[in-house]
Amino acid sequence: MRALILTVSLGIATLSGCAFPGVYKLNIQQGNIVTADMLQQLEPGMTQRQVVFVMGTPVLRNPFEQRRWDYVYSLEKRDEVVKSYRISLFFDEQGRFSHHTGSLPDEEFSEENQLNTLPEEQVSPNTIEVAE
Repeated sequence: MRALILTVSLGIATLSGCAFPGVYKLNIQQGNIVTADMLQQLEPGMTQRQVVFVMGTPVLRNPFEQRRWDYVYSLEKRDEVVKSYRISLFFDEQGRFSHHTGSLPDEEFSEENQLNTLPEEQVSPNTIEVAE
């Protein structure tokens, strides 16, 4: 009888976990954030080091195609892809930037779209606050 009560109470406790309203899902931001300003700074003939200075290190470098760099970005909120894009940069035989393909989303990155932004301080740089 005692084993039956223990088994039934364990079963009820296990099944009550299935009725939980939902599991918290993290927002996942992956890849390189590329802006229209960054793409406008790219000029044909730039070296790969200059491109890295403007764009950052690419997420994907194809080991079989050294002349192509891919900048990929995705933002997922609770199992739904909110934003995703892919920008590919191409270089000539001398390793100089030639052109790019792909496009950015219509909207620029705003603060509500970026997950890892830090709040700006509202204090002027010459102000010293004294704690009492």
